[in-house]
Amino acid sequence: MNNKLTDIIELLRKDTGINNAIDAVEQLSLLLLIKYIDRAASIELLNENHLGSFQSLFFDLDNFSKNGSLIDFYTLRDRLSQIATNISFSESELSHSVFSCRNWKKIENILEQIPFRIRSNKILYLVVHRLEELDLLEGIEVDFDYLLLNMVKDSGSSGAYYSPRPLIKAMVSVLNPDPLATVYDPAMGTGGAFVEVKKHTKDENSFNGLKFVGNDLSPFAHLIGTLNLLLNDIDISGVSISDSLLDRHDQKYEFVISGLPFGKASELSKYEYDYHGYSGSLEAMFLKHTMDKLAKGGRAAIIIPDGILFGSATHLDKLKRKLLTQFNLHTVLSLPKGTLAPYSGVKVSVLFFDNTASEKDIWFYELSTEKPLGKLNSINDFDFENFTSLYERREISEHSCLVSKESLLKDKLLNLSFSLPTKEMGLKFDKQKMVASLKSEQSALMTSIEKHFNNMSRNFELEYIHDVALKDVCKLRSGKNLNKDDVENKGEFPVYGGNGIIGYYLAPNRPGDSVIIGKVGAHCGNIHFSSKPYWLTTNAISLELLDTTRVYLPYLAHVLKSLDLNNLATGTAQKFVSINQLYEVEVSLPSLEKQIELSEWFTSIEKSKNLIQSTLVSFSKDLGAITSDSIIEKALKR
Repeated sequence: MNNKLTDIIELLRKDTGINNAIDAVEQLSLLLLIKYIDRAASIELLNENHLGSFQSLFFDLDNFSKNGSLIDFYTLRDRLSQIATNISFSESELSHSVFSCRNWKKIENILEQIPFRIRSNKILYLVVHRLEELDLLEGIEVDFDYLLLNMVKDSGSSGAYYSPRPLIKAMVSVLNPDPLATVYDPAMGTGGAFVEVKKHTKDENSFNGLKFVGNDLSPFAHLIGTLNLLLNDIDISGVSISDSLLDRHDQKYEFVISGLPFGKASELSKYEYDYHGYSGSLEAMFLKHTMDKLAKGGRAAIIIPDGILFGSATHLDKLKRKLLTQFNLHTVLSLPKGTLAPYSGVKVSVLFFDNTASEKDIWFYELSTEKPLGKLNSINDFDFENFTSLYERREISEHSCLVSKESLLKDKLLNLSFSLPTKEMGLKFDKQKMVASLKSEQSALMTSIEKHFNNMSRNFELEYIHDVALKDVCKLRSGKNLNKDDVENKGEFPVYGGNGIIGYYLAPNRPGDSVIIGKVGAHCGNIHFSSKPYWLTTNAISLELLDTTRVYLPYLAHVLKSLDLNNLATGTAQKFVSINQLYEVEVSLPSLEKQIELSEWFTSIEKSKNLIQSTLVSFSKDLGAITSDSIIEKALKR
């Protein structure tokens, strides 16, 4: 495939500021977004008061060359904001929604959050020159999606943002969204689900009525997702960088399509109010969230790890019983191991359910491929043809069967991890296939562990410029009391106690971008972070930076977590940490650029650790099952 963006990626990877495939795609996406804005502005202004070319944004005004060496991104951001302001104040009706007040705030947020990593003026010049020659109307969205797929193959961790397109396409095809409906994805990543929905409804006359709502926590995912939607001519007004699990609005949606995140949440306490007892299980919390957000009569299709299906924890039992009795779980599509490779070796399935009266049976389809799936053999459109052809008829075949809900509900284990009937009485598995799958999973697990250890051992050229006490770089303040009756279940501003969010209040007493430190009790010294305004109680202390030019707040939060501030606690009846104690805590600070780099690395290894733990749970379950069935095979009378 002659991809116009591949050569630019290779060029970017030669820059000293680009460390990996994700960095390269991030920077190319940032530049493509700027080109998109530039092109839209040219059309909007009919070339009046406009600089005339994409290249001129960078070079004619010397935006990126100060003293011939230092690259300055802030000048360009200001110039783009000035152009957008001129457009938004024009008397004529806007011809492009990207310049609406709501959407432009999203664009500005992206430009502020994504760091500019390119260090070489020469490489920047070559990249911008090649981008100048690109026509965004000539299939660039196809090249961009191909680029994202290659990114996942090159850097498995980026698969967290990207579900295989043939899988999403099959889910959309059988779900068949109404062209006048609203489609919701609580973990939208690259926005692939929305793109496939648009393609599916492209021949409908009423497509303009289709709306998309999606969230993602990652600034990187928000960048590439927003760009992907714009390149596919999809309005971005419904997408945001936010935590869907903390959404307490009553809005419900007709269609939900998503590949749910899985693993453990890094900050368990902030979810405790709505997800008490869930132990930070992302897949369980997102399944509950999906059920809560599905409108009456609505339809959902979600990719979920099989651990949910056979898990026996109390919260899983309640979720599955609710899914079987209060919703209509009508189809389970079991996918082969390796479907999400190289991102994960965890086996996954797709649950299809409606918010309607429950029917008596579940149609189970077990998808298989001729070759084991992996990095070099990805799942493709052909693999789903038989499933999509049988879906409407719920046909029983060598790959599918019907499972009685009544029998499931009578079983205390409530196992939704089904198997096709076998000729061998008493055995649940095709042993040869299972052994092959376990070996494949073992290989994927070892690869993940090796990558994790390699990432952990990554070398950084660090020079610690400052050794400072917290009192030198931040301001610490205790919160204020709130009456228990004033704390609501829902609201705009979260209330933080010593162990995270405990409810909501009608006003904040702290600005955003601050660290929350637990002050009293067993959780004193706990670290949380809020980018938005909130109310702080007397059980916690807020940390606000005095100088953002020297300290990157997420980096400081990671460092404080590693210091285990609970060790500073004093008191006998009740432990507590004081502001004076915290002020004396010393930290080492490298350059601001290195702090940003380290903070992203800290986050990546935490996610990698959670992913490995989740894979181990799945591997242990499968290993136990095949061991047990092997014993049964020899014990049964033949």
